[in-house]
Amino acid sequence: MTDVAVRPAERIPEPVDRPRVRPGRVDRIFQAGMLIILLAAVVVRFTARQDLWLDEAQSIAIAKLPLTGDGPTMFDGLREDGSPPLYYLLLHAWVSAFGTGNVAVRALSGLINLVAVWPLYLLGKRVVGRRGAQVAVVFYLTSPFALRFATETRMYSLIVLLTALGGLAIERALRRPSPLAVVYVALASGCLALTHYWCFYVLLTVGGWLVLLWWRPGFLFRSDRAGAGERGGGQDVDSATRAAVTEGLDAAGLPDNDDVLAPTAPPAEPGRHSAAGAAARTAGGPTGRLAGGRRGALAALLGVAGGAIIFLPWFSQFLYQSAHTGTPWGEPASYAAVSHAYGQWAGGPTTLGRLLLLVITCLVALGIAGRGLGGRFVLIDLRGGEPGRTLFLLSTVTLVVAVTVGKVVGNAWADRYTATAFVPFLLVVGLGATIVRHERFTQGVVALCAAAGVIAGYNDVQMPRTQATEAAEILAAKAKPGDVLLICPDQVGPGLARTIPSFLLPTTHLVPDYRPPDRVNWVDYEERNEAADGVAIADRALAEAGKDHSVFLATSGGYRTYETLCLQIQTHLGQQRPQGSQEMEQGSPTDVYENYLLARFPPS
Repeated sequence: MTDVAVRPAERIPEPVDRPRVRPGRVDRIFQAGMLIILLAAVVVRFTARQDLWLDEAQSIAIAKLPLTGDGPTMFDGLREDGSPPLYYLLLHAWVSAFGTGNVAVRALSGLINLVAVWPLYLLGKRVVGRRGAQVAVVFYLTSPFALRFATETRMYSLIVLLTALGGLAIERALRRPSPLAVVYVALASGCLALTHYWCFYVLLTVGGWLVLLWWRPGFLFRSDRAGAGERGGGQDVDSATRAAVTEGLDAAGLPDNDDVLAPTAPPAEPGRHSAAGAAARTAGGPTGRLAGGRRGALAALLGVAGGAIIFLPWFSQFLYQSAHTGTPWGEPASYAAVSHAYGQWAGGPTTLGRLLLLVITCLVALGIAGRGLGGRFVLIDLRGGEPGRTLFLLSTVTLVVAVTVGKVVGNAWADRYTATAFVPFLLVVGLGATIVRHERFTQGVVALCAAAGVIAGYNDVQMPRTQATEAAEILAAKAKPGDVLLICPDQVGPGLARTIPSFLLPTTHLVPDYRPPDRVNWVDYEERNEAADGVAIADRALAEAGKDHSVFLATSGGYRTYETLCLQIQTHLGQQRPQGSQEMEQGSPTDVYENYLLARFPPS
């Protein structure tokens, strides 16, 4: 018998990533197409016109409060909301200058989102090389996840900006430890902690990594391969890799074609701007030591710890919020949320999102374990390699820490919170896209993902976020001064408060405490709702409306801690005024994010 387990190929194709003096026609088409896609991605960041949902409307209601005075201040609002102040201070200045319109308030997030491109590129250039940094920026600009929080009046774009700046500060401290480097890391760390409490998880993860680096320099960022430049395109593979592949070809009976392993360009010297130089600065060459040694790791660690000094003025508020606010609207997540986060980062649950997930998963695997051999050939190292391995661990461990702490203290999980770990993921994807040193393949993958990302992101950005618009139209047509509007759950209130007729605002009340509808008070939230009496609340609304006015009820049964309270109110109103009608049907979660029904109970 002549059959063999591995049938030899007739010919191994030669590398096709030969250097060219000038771009060809295909390259120019690719560049023009990418320019159009990226411009579209920038425009999409400013196209959201829908009314604001709970989190956005709550942010505006808090940010427009005065900083000082006898009445409620912005800091009083934050105390009840359970958030740190940095983003709200920026938003306060922004709305003071540009107003509180939907487009105006979202523009701040869009601008911050774009500003983050520059530090992300610089960080990527130093860690994964210039080509990897370029691809990471493209994926960031066209990411449906990034496009969504670029159009949300929330702090998630600021988190990405500060994470990239913090990464730059840590890279500088590891490379050139100095008192100024410590200050930079401390500023970034303190600002992250003052932006969102989930940033504690990434600070804890990075702090643990820095302790390992101080204890055993090179423990994670180990130079166990020729360098990042070899993986990113343009560097020759090391002799051990060449020997291993040659032996594999011989064992399989494949012809020995040295062109397969030939470099596509002369090896670059490890310099300031080369990927190999980034690896050399970080890994410290073949010994696996950091360029700054233990001093660098200690400087970065001191900077992370020093962020506590910046956070200290807010610490008493943080203790109060930890004891009284939290996330009563949701349950702690399981560890399956970690893989779910990667799906959200890749593109979300849509058809295009799943396509992106398939491609980006492959790129992440290449970024962690792939070695470019030239042409279409890649060697997979199951140990993984640097810096992809460490970047992936930093991103994943941050999510694992978030789930673990959530289980311990009872905090809920939200996909938008995972922006705290998004930057390392982008760098791994950018690195993975440069592993296959087949230029047309790389261009095709990048163009496909970028186009699909913008389309999927645009569809998500344009999705209605609340039924407040529809409810306001009905109330404007059917309500009259003196009518009463009950909002149960209260989380529907901030969105409605921005849209309903002004004559209805004085008689619009949140359940259960009859507060004005513009802000939700999260202090002792679950206890307050569980102690509420739905019948008494309904009777109070009926008494206020009297015999001549209607009672409207905006309600949904899908909110935690309101499982029976809203239904109890609706049932009692229906018993007292049996001629009630449903004026607005509750929308599907696939069609509108914040959905509820609107019922009317007219006088007899």
